[in-house]
Amino acid sequence: MVTTSKTALTAILIGFVCCAASEVHAQGNFGFGLILGEPTGLAWKYKINHRNAIDGAIGFSPYDRFRIHVDYLWHSYPFQEQRLAVHYGLGAAFGFGRTDYVVSHGDSYVLREGDLGFGARAVVGLTYMIPRSPVDVFFEMAPIIVAAPGPGFGLDLGLGVRVYP
Repeated sequence: MVTTSKTALTAILIGFVCCAASEVHAQGNFGFGLILGEPTGLAWKYKINHRNAIDGAIGFSPYDRFRIHVDYLWHSYPFQEQRLAVHYGLGAAFGFGRTDYVVSHGDSYVLREGDLGFGARAVVGLTYMIPRSPVDVFFEMAPIIVAAPGPGFGLDLGLGVRVYP
């Protein structure tokens, strides 16, 4: 049942983003859209200026785990194409809900469910502003140093699209 509702929500969100992109021509500082990967859900970005932004996502990870992350970003433009930017930054990730992952516990392994997770992210990626539209597409990866429920490492990968009304 959770999979059906997530599929329906994803279809509705894709339709909403497509309609918004076709009707909006001005570009604002706040964008919203979709991200696929880790997590899969809603993505947003607030452009502070040409070089700095705050972004984040809220969605689901594998096994129905709910995820939120927020990052502070810097942008650089090392390419001749000025619509293509490299972004990098630092942030935090939180996760909670049902999950089925195995954690080392001394000499044995334990199946954990429902633990609150927290980690620090270091994100790097590419953002491309589509010409003559208020839409950007992005790819990013973010190694995570996990602090809770126990120490560890993780990696987020995401591909997304945002509209700036």
